[in-house]
This record gives sequence, C-alpha cells and structure tokens, in this order.
Amino acid sequence: MDLRFKIYDLRFNRPIFVGVFFLFILFIIFYLLPTASSLAAVSDEIANRQKQIEEIQRQIDEYQKQIEQSQSTSKTLEGEIKNLNSKISQLNLEIRSLGLSIKQTTSAIIDAENKISEANGKILKHRGALAQYLKAIYETDQESLTEVLLNNANLSDFFTDIDNIRANQDNLQLVIKDIKALKQDIEERQNDLEEKKTELERSRRLQEIEKRSVDSVKAAQAKLLKDTKGKESKYQELVKKSQKDIDAIRAQIGYLIQNGISAEEAVKYGQLAAIGAGIRPAFLLAELEQESALGANVGKCYIVDATSGSTRRVTNGQIYTKGIHPTRDLALFLSITAELNKDPFQTPISCGQGWGGAMGPAQFIPSTWMGYRETVSRLTGHSLPNPWNIEDAFVAAASKLAKDGADSKTRAGEVAASKRYYCGSATSTRSGCVNYANSVQRLAAEIEKNL
Repeated sequence: MDLRFKIYDLRFNRPIFVGVFFLFILFIIFYLLPTASSLAAVSDEIANRQKQIEEIQRQIDEYQKQIEQSQSTSKTLEGEIKNLNSKISQLNLEIRSLGLSIKQTTSAIIDAENKISEANGKILKHRGALAQYLKAIYETDQESLTEVLLNNANLSDFFTDIDNIRANQDNLQLVIKDIKALKQDIEERQNDLEEKKTELERSRRLQEIEKRSVDSVKAAQAKLLKDTKGKESKYQELVKKSQKDIDAIRAQIGYLIQNGISAEEAVKYGQLAAIGAGIRPAFLLAELEQESALGANVGKCYIVDATSGSTRRVTNGQIYTKGIHPTRDLALFLSITAELNKDPFQTPISCGQGWGGAMGPAQFIPSTWMGYRETVSRLTGHSLPNPWNIEDAFVAAASKLAKDGADSKTRAGEVAASKRYYCGSATSTRSGCVNYANSVQRLAAEIEKNL
C-alpha cells in the first residue's frame, strides 16, 4: 500500500509525493518541540527567583553586620543571646535562599533539557533535508554532462540544470555545516546540564547542613539559658571554662572525624599547615570540615575502567559513567597511585552526579593536586606527597586557600578563598556559593574560641 500523500505543485501542475516521514518531521517541529513562549517563561521564572535570592542575601548581610558588631563588644549573656538569635535568623534566611536556588537550578535544568531537545529536533529536520540533497546529487551523478545536454531541448535549459546541480552541492555543504554546529551546541549544553545537576546536588546537601546548624544553634542557646539560669555571673564563668576545649572542637569537626581524622590530629596538622601558609588555623579546619560535610560521596568510589574513568560505588555497586574525567584527571590519577604503590582500582575517590575523582581529606582532583604537589613537598619534606595523607592534604588545602586570598586573615579574603574552593569563582554571587562561604565563617568563629 502506498503511504505517500499527493500534493500538487501549482507551478508545474504535477504531483509531488510527500512521505509519511516528512509529515512526522512536521509533527515533531510544531507539536513536540518546546515553544518559544514556554522557553521564555522558564527564563522569566529563573530571573524572578534570582531577584528574590538577591533580596534575601541583602537581609543575610544585615544579620552578619549585627553578628560582627556583637563580637566586637564585651561578652555578656544578653549580647550572646542576641548574637545567637541573629545567627538563627541568618541561617533561616540562608535555608530560604538555598530553597530558591534549588528551584532556580531545577528550572535551569529543565531549560537546558528543552534546548537540547530543540537542537535534536533541528538536527532531525536537517537530516531530512540532507537526505533530499544526497538523493538529488546521487541521481545527478548517474548522468554524464553529455546525457544532461541531450536531455534538454535548448542550451539555456542545460545551464539551468548545471546551476541546479551546483546549488544542490552548495546546499548540502550548508546543511552539513549546520548539523555540525548543532551537535557542538548539544555537547556544550550537555556539559552545562551536568554542571547544573552537580550544583543541585551540592545545594541540597548544603541546605541539609544549614538545617542541622539551625538546630545546633538553638540547642546551644537553650543550654546556655539552662546553665546560666539567666545570670550574668554564671555566664562569665562559662566563658572562662570554654577556652581551649578539645571536646568542643571534636563536636565541631564531626565530619572530618567520620572520615578518619581525630580531633587531636586535626588540631595538630591544621595549626601547622595554616601557620606555614599564613592563614588562620580555625579557618582551615572550618573549610575542611565543610568540605567533608558536603562530601556525602567522599571516598565512596573505585575506578573500574582505566580508559573511560567510570567508577563503582563501594556500598551498592552503582556504576558512574562520569567517574573520573578521562582526559583531564584519569592519567594523572593512575600516575599518582603508581608512584605511591597504590592499587588504582582499590584507592577511594569521590563520586556523584558530575565528574568525580576528588582525593583525600582536602578533596583535590588529580589535576589540582599536581599544581600544589611541589609546594607540599617543600613544606612537609615529603619526597612523594600523598593526597590521602592528613598532613599533606592539610598543607595542600592551606596553600590553595592562602593563594586565593585567605592569607589576608580578613573576612573578605577568607570568603573569596572559600568561594574559589567551592564554586571556582572568588566573586561569585550565586546563592549556594555565598551561603557556603558564610557557613565556613560561622564555623571558623566557633572553632576559634576553642583553639
């Protein structure tokens, strides 16, 4: 049965057969692909959430000023309660901001997926045109110039056919060029999509940490009121007792401890590394603790393929095709493990939505680690620095943070360094990046009290 439909070309009064495939393409273009209005709506939604995030950030900054002001005044029970209330309010705002950021990122993921779908639809359309031009060129190739000349009643028709042949060839080149451009666009959008998914995962994790922080501050406030019974004299006694408290530090670096680092080791190597790099020990410990808290996937995977870099989760066997980056990090990882006499297939690295491969307590990917290896060797005296060694990892992290601005020992410098550590940009205004840096500052202030 002939499934083609006849459409008459009025110019020549002859039927053109249009296949079902062509109608299918039209269906894809007009019904299945996202419309311009729907894409614009997503963009408007993202922009609207960004405005809300910026307003919340302004309020967060106001609370930060209150916290800093209270820290600069003499310690009183009333001042500490006020300070804790400001922290709770600030944390609640950051949780709201992260919630908006999560929704914003989710919308951006949908937008990226729609644009990938749109580009794939265009490729499908171009393939249809490509098939037509190839068919026309193939049919032309079956005839010699002599046959073309004989098939035309006059010379002008002959040259018209020659022009048509040339036009088909030119059009074919244009279609091929467009397809290549669309494929490149899809690859770029796929990479952006993976980055957005990684950002979403980290924002959700950071939001969980902030929620626990609110509970922790509320518990500290309740305990303070219980222990002091509202009396200033009792509060002053507590202030004296709380100095240089290793048990308090142990509670503050719980995630580092979960990853095999004792409080005593963290304080010892944290202070040595920080002093050597010229940064605050409390800031270094807070930064590494935050990374450990975020690193739900720290050291949870082994590589299973030395070519593609795919990894397997230790706990449940889940395979990640985007394990360790095959061109940027894999060869370096194999070289690092070989030098340290480690089995690359039994050496733990991070894994998650995006590219993994981060190593040890400092969570350096191999390409970043190589940039600090000589510095670590010079400062520690270790001829073969080891990213899984606590001392080497702490020195590497301290060196990076110092290079990124933390050696100023100011809030602004440390915030810039935290942002570089978390999202790669010292000036980022992204909600997740800003809240991460604020969280590190809060934790550093608490650790500072006990060092």
